[in-house]
Amino acid sequence: MQVRKLTEKYIDKLVDVVDEYREFCGFSRSYKETKEFLLYLLVEKKSTTFIAINSDDEVMGFINLYPSYSTLALRKIWILNDLAVSTKFRRLGVAQLLIKQGLLFAQETGAIRVELKTEKSNLGAQKLYSEIGFNIDNDNIYYRVPVK
Repeated sequence: MQVRKLTEKYIDKLVDVVDEYREFCGFSRSYKETKEFLLYLLVEKKSTTFIAINSDDEVMGFINLYPSYSTLALRKIWILNDLAVSTKFRRLGVAQLLIKQGLLFAQETGAIRVELKTEKSNLGAQKLYSEIGFNIDNDNIYYRVPVK
């Protein structure tokens, strides 16, 4: 298994994994829209996506990082917004490998930190994040408001 930065060569293979992830999160699969969105992110350099590939050149999972910035620190922050592993490849260390690549990338780009959020009910993800070194932020409260 190897991790590499997403290129157009793997977009079609990644769409299936992203649609599986979207369905798991309660959204409908939409091959066309998912592909268009992934191409937009890639071509316009709106995010950095890493994919895990097996020896058969299948996409096993992905991690998607969006840039943000700290005005106080005058430095970059990466938001780990998406992490998913296809059900066919779970429990093989794919998620851990992808996260470690994301952290290495953050270090290489001079970021001060990587932030993420997960649902309170996702105990498996919370365990993984803690094992890798993420800490719960007890200093801040996360707010959101839908935009209509």
